[in-house]
Amino acid sequence: MTEQSTAWDRLLGLISLTDAANQGTTPEQAIADAIRESVVNAPSLRNCLYPGCLREFDMTARMNGRKPARPSWSGDGWHQVTRGPSHGSVCPDHVDIVTQHLPRTVDVPNGRWMAVCACGWMSRPQTYGGLLRPLWEEHLLLAAGQLTPPVTLAEKTGRQPLDEFTEAALNELYDQLEDTEHDRAETREAAQAMFKAWDWHRHTLGGVGRAVVAVQNYMRVAVGETRDWTADRHDAYLWGVLIGWDDDALEEIAAKHGWNEHRVKYVREMRALLAPITDQPKEPTT
Repeated sequence: MTEQSTAWDRLLGLISLTDAANQGTTPEQAIADAIRESVVNAPSLRNCLYPGCLREFDMTARMNGRKPARPSWSGDGWHQVTRGPSHGSVCPDHVDIVTQHLPRTVDVPNGRWMAVCACGWMSRPQTYGGLLRPLWEEHLLLAAGQLTPPVTLAEKTGRQPLDEFTEAALNELYDQLEDTEHDRAETREAAQAMFKAWDWHRHTLGGVGRAVVAVQNYMRVAVGETRDWTADRHDAYLWGVLIGWDDDALEEIAAKHGWNEHRVKYVREMRALLAPITDQPKEPTT
């Protein structure tokens, strides 16, 4: 029994040493170059995400700027979808319909997800996100007219007899009832949260007016005092915030009490915030 030669040896036997020398290479190098080119230039095919579409293009050839091995693998006119439950490529034949129905994924409470289409269609909430893509694909085919819309229970006249309900139809009704219960509880919690927030703001805003009046009364008392408000650093700070120092006086007070630039900036900011609330509006001069 003779030992079978390897593919490498058989290829070397097919290459003429003279021809290889004329090309400035060796048979071994020629085979290695052929293997490398076949690996580097191997097609990387991408399929169209439209359900049932068999078109494909060569992503590697497109990225390298070379012609694909087959004209049907051309990437001209293809688009990419990078969001929503269905990622991938779209061929030129289906760009328009997919663009009109681009989906996005929405998180809903209770650990569920929904697919929301650009046309306004929404899927039912799902606990497994992998179900969103087939639901959107079904909607896409219905929108394109390639599927016949099913007859829903709401479209049937009269009540459906109990013996006509299938297990799938009953499960759908139970799921809708469960979603309604979750939505009712979430709506109630949201309404309670909004009422509490409104009640808190109502009481808070009611106390703001009294606080402003108290500050204005203190300002009038301070202006009527004859003591030196620059002597104590606390008094100087209160006067700077409530009444306000001019720039020269504030620089002198800062040097006297050792205020740094951040303290001076803070006093000016606090005065600027309080002035529109406590100061009386000036009458326009004629």
